[in-house]
Amino acid sequence: MYKNFYNFNITFLIRIRLHLGHKENLLNVSLTGYLFGTRNNVHIYDLDKLWKPYRYLFHGLSEMFSKRNSFFIIGINPNLPMTLLINEFINLYKKKKRKLIGSFYISGYMDKQWIPGLFLNWKIFKEFIPYIDLKNPVAFFKKKYKFLRYFPLLHGIKNLKNNPMPDFFIFLDQNSEALLEIKKLRIPLIGLVDTNMNPSNFLYQFFGNNDSIKNIKFFFKFLKETIVDGRLKEKYQFFYYFLNKVKNKLIVYET
Repeated sequence: MYKNFYNFNITFLIRIRLHLGHKENLLNVSLTGYLFGTRNNVHIYDLDKLWKPYRYLFHGLSEMFSKRNSFFIIGINPNLPMTLLINEFINLYKKKKRKLIGSFYISGYMDKQWIPGLFLNWKIFKEFIPYIDLKNPVAFFKKKYKFLRYFPLLHGIKNLKNNPMPDFFIFLDQNSEALLEIKKLRIPLIGLVDTNMNPSNFLYQFFGNNDSIKNIKFFFKFLKETIVDGRLKEKYQFFYYFLNKVKNKLIVYET
């Protein structure tokens, strides 16, 4: 179990600016029940009401990771260094001999700009993967020159050649085009939900401020702990499965 999950307090959440939402006129009415009020024309989350959704999210993600489900991160925010934040999360345990976060969890990410039709037109973009790291790919795709502008945006899909469709998406921004496309694919969404977003679009919600670096780092820390818990569940499930197999064989042998 996540040791720090029940230990972080409201003071810590305020310090990382998790309680701050968007301006009053941008409110999504579905979030009214989670709000404490407004200050300086900015909505403020009632942090006491967020513990229950966080618990649902933690245990839901933990169960997903116990089955080794993969996810794709969509974090496009021009006001934040999203490339740096996502890469910090991906390389969190790279130096350790046994990676805590394996490639079977993180299938890919999009951090600069959403490419319309990325997954709906996957047959086209799949051809680009072997050439993503080339400085001058024009020679390889003269016939598809109109797609060359996407090359600087494709560094996050290098590992999607064999398995393009993740089991769920993690949504850290407010890109409506990306949201509509994912809904067409009918793939579950886990979202960092700010006060101007519709929570019904997501299977699980992490309520908070998506314009705060500290908030996003905290979300990634939260996500990492769900992976740890999920891997522990996976080990225990395998252990009990193996134990029951041995027990059944012994019973058959005794009879």
